[in-house]
Amino acid sequence: MLQVGEEIKVLSASAPTSEYGIAVARVSFRKGTFTSGVATHHMIGIGCSLPTSVEHMIDGKRLRHHITPGSLCLCPAQACHSTAFGGSMSGIVLRISPECLALATSDLLGHNAGLIEQLNGRDGFIAHVAHVLKAEAAAGHPNGTLFWNAATDALLAHLVRQHLDQSPPPNCEQLDLNSINHLDSFIRANLDETLSLDSLAEIVSCGRFQFARLFQSTMGISPYKYVIRRRLETARAMIQARKVSLAEISAATGFSDQSHMTKWIKRVYGATPTQLAG
Repeated sequence: MLQVGEEIKVLSASAPTSEYGIAVARVSFRKGTFTSGVATHHMIGIGCSLPTSVEHMIDGKRLRHHITPGSLCLCPAQACHSTAFGGSMSGIVLRISPECLALATSDLLGHNAGLIEQLNGRDGFIAHVAHVLKAEAAAGHPNGTLFWNAATDALLAHLVRQHLDQSPPPNCEQLDLNSINHLDSFIRANLDETLSLDSLAEIVSCGRFQFARLFQSTMGISPYKYVIRRRLETARAMIQARKVSLAEISAATGFSDQSHMTKWIKRVYGATPTQLAG
């Protein structure tokens, strides 16, 4: 486990949860910092600063190189690791629950598979998701549970497809019309609740990773975007009806607050709630 002392500064962080299993932190390291230990979680590091010389070791594999912006280091859980920093640097660290990755692996592959270590790789998708999660955590999770759930599940699915010792077969299945109708009715009836992929997947009796894949294949958009669409449609109708306040509308449609709803309305409709009301 990484020990945090004077040489290492955590600039921002989110706490992991048992449900989603991914924590993110923005960290900085002083020149000469040395870290070592046995990973209790899968760890992913993304370089964010100017090129810095380092020496990485994961389970006996050693590499001296320069970390550059976007450089990827992937350390599987239970691996012995160490890093010596020749210069100061900053980066994003993702801590991934082995249980959550195993769940995604079982759902997508149907069997277990091992995470492949990387001492100095690159993966644009992982880097993008890391920055998204870092920004979301630093802002206090304004987009809610479903957004975090969707982003972390997308990361887990990508790891399964690209960074395990086997890849899942392509999927061509889709949800049937009856399942879509049940899902839509459930979403509309529970817009004021915290909707997770688990709760939606339960409607059609499948795992959340399989559900996200089937939903995207059937509807052409992610469950997160679909729920946002339904929230916005309902909020717009309530605003135009002029029967309750904007704060009440935001609560009734599942937005974190009035400001969050207003931001989405501006983004999608190009107008403020007041302008929508006419």
